[in-house]
Amino acid sequence: MADDKHEAVAGDDVGSTPTFFKEHKAFLKMLGAVAESASGTETWAQTSLPADEERAVREMCAMLELYQEQPTCLDPYLERIVSRLMAVIEEYVQAYHDSHTPEQKDRVSAARMNGVFELVYMLCKVRGYKVVLRFFPHSVANVEPVLTTLWRHTADLGGSSWTARYVMLIWLSLLAMVPFDLESIDSGIANLPQLSSSASTSVQASPESGTKALVDMWVELGKFYLHRPGCDMEGAAVMLARLLSRKDTSTTLQPAFIAWATHEISDAASGHVGSNTSSSKKGLAIGSVLRINGALRVLCHLFLAMDSADTLRGQIGPLLDGLQSDAFEQHSVT
Repeated sequence: MADDKHEAVAGDDVGSTPTFFKEHKAFLKMLGAVAESASGTETWAQTSLPADEERAVREMCAMLELYQEQPTCLDPYLERIVSRLMAVIEEYVQAYHDSHTPEQKDRVSAARMNGVFELVYMLCKVRGYKVVLRFFPHSVANVEPVLTTLWRHTADLGGSSWTARYVMLIWLSLLAMVPFDLESIDSGIANLPQLSSSASTSVQASPESGTKALVDMWVELGKFYLHRPGCDMEGAAVMLARLLSRKDTSTTLQPAFIAWATHEISDAASGHVGSNTSSSKKGLAIGSVLRINGALRVLCHLFLAMDSADTLRGQIGPLLDGLQSDAFEQHSVT
């Protein structure tokens, strides 16, 4: 019905500014082909996309980019598009999660779903992640598969795409709002690889079982991506803010996290002078700038999410002390 309705207003496209998604028929046809191709589990061990799928993804991304100035033109088709893509990703994530057992090892490649993840990222870029996120799966059963899949992608940054990691970060920001106590859904995840070059203190495995607490893994992943530039940082900031503003984490984890973020800011502001600045104007090393940027970004999202003025008032004091420190003020880049 939506196709017929919007076909009838084809004459409303004025000048070069689109007023409806005029490529919707071609786009939806390619969407079906891409979803069918990506759903072929017999190809999931491949480390690259089939040529036809790769070409279709490229054409679809180009179509979507035409609507950056008029993103609402996509709205009549957005739920259908996102739901179709996320159904494929949901199946893939579950299979990837299950594939790291001895009997299923290497059955699913980290790179096979790159095309589908790229399309979801492009939708977020054009329409905004908050709107696109409405159509993501949000079952409690998704939490551990998404978390462990992102963890393994993070442990092998060279083998996965940044668009895949970004999509899983914002997906986890939605899953962080599930109405269940996080301890009650923690099955005890074990045998995960260490995160290489992690910016945060490593989560220690339990000596009894070798497992990691679900919420500790969640925070660990967020801290890792707060030190990375671009979309990774933004996705992690949103995810951590939602996770730490839950009732079951706001009193146990939130104060310690804010203390950690405040320390990150002051410690990075006191860091080594970067070599990429002129001798007449000293500045911070890029790594220090990223640490400050990531910490400030997550704190902004977290403070916005706080529903109690008293809570905000109690937590903001240490942050203000850090921002007013001599080390922070002497660097204009911050």
